[in-house]
Amino acid sequence: MRVRICGVVLLCLLFAGSAVAQEPVDAKDAFSRKNTWTVFAEYSKDSTPILMGYSRQRKLVDAGGGYSRRVVRFLGSDLSYLVEVRPVLFESDPLTIVNSSGTITYPTGPVAYSSTSSEVDAGKCQAQSGSTTLPTDPGFPSGTINYVITCERQWTFGQAFSPLGFKYSMRTRHRVQPFVIGTLGYMYTSRPVPVADAEAFNFVFDFGAGVEVFRSDKRSIALECRYHHLSNKGTAEVNPGVDNLMFKASYSFGR
Repeated sequence: MRVRICGVVLLCLLFAGSAVAQEPVDAKDAFSRKNTWTVFAEYSKDSTPILMGYSRQRKLVDAGGGYSRRVVRFLGSDLSYLVEVRPVLFESDPLTIVNSSGTITYPTGPVAYSSTSSEVDAGKCQAQSGSTTLPTDPGFPSGTINYVITCERQWTFGQAFSPLGFKYSMRTRHRVQPFVIGTLGYMYTSRPVPVADAEAFNFVFDFGAGVEVFRSDKRSIALECRYHHLSNKGTAEVNPGVDNLMFKASYSFGR
């Protein structure tokens, strides 16, 4: 469903861009920069299995910057080398909290029982309540334990760096330009994510598409949607990769 939503958003942006695009300008005035600096913010509300990951209910939010340098121009399009850095990044995991209480009857008599535990796992957290009845075999404890499961979130600070990337911009003689984009790099967090038995160091890659609107030949804004994947590539005990659809807004300038 989220993949479809992302596709619909991109189609709407592309249609809107085509609707307001101006006639081509002279080649010398093309909206094409040799060097471009970008500041951006990204957000993903939820994770879901898309291609490679299977962790659910993970959120991502970050802010950062990027630099791109045009490598080649051809057929009214630009291919650029891209590097991005995210000095401020937060990853959020669902935290399952279990509160249980009751009375356990031992052969020596009844004893009040109370316990609280918390866990982050790769699956969904589902709030619920109920009770568990212990076996009534002679010589063994018996009783009923009531439990309440609540869901909270555990936020983890991190940073990311993607030194390998590309951006392919089309219709560079127009103010409104669709583009495709992709990067490869790593992410480091203050504790293991997305579960405690994973790693604090993860590899990341993403790819997607968007629309860039030039306000002048040097400045522009862009909206895009990317598929984002993080994984420790088997360097930890477990590797429940995470797939997110990231929505990104950016402001660029250069010459």
